Amino acid sequence: MGRTVLPYSLVIDQVLSRFENFRRTLRREDREAFDELMRVAKMQVQAGVMAQHPNAFDSMSMAMLIHLKREVKEIKKQIQIANTSGATGELYGKLEK
Repeated sequence: MGRTVLPYSLVIDQVLSRFENFRRTLRREDREAFDELMRVAKMQVQAGVMAQHPNAFDSMSMAMLIHLKREVKEIKKQIQIANTSGATGELYGKLEK
């Protein structure tokens, strides 16, 4: 017998196509952020397959949140290092770019 469930990677593509009009109306910088988040979701396909949620966006959102949390943690770590070394001004200049 054939598959009864679409491969998760195809389900992600369907979700992305549903958001295409939304993406198109975003400002350029927001569109870039949106695209980056979608890339993150695609990179975590294995976790989404294992989650087996009927709504693929749940797994995609969780992958995006995990990625953002890791970035925030790294930024906090850099700020803490800068505060202890006295290089806070240089760090904030890098973060703004």
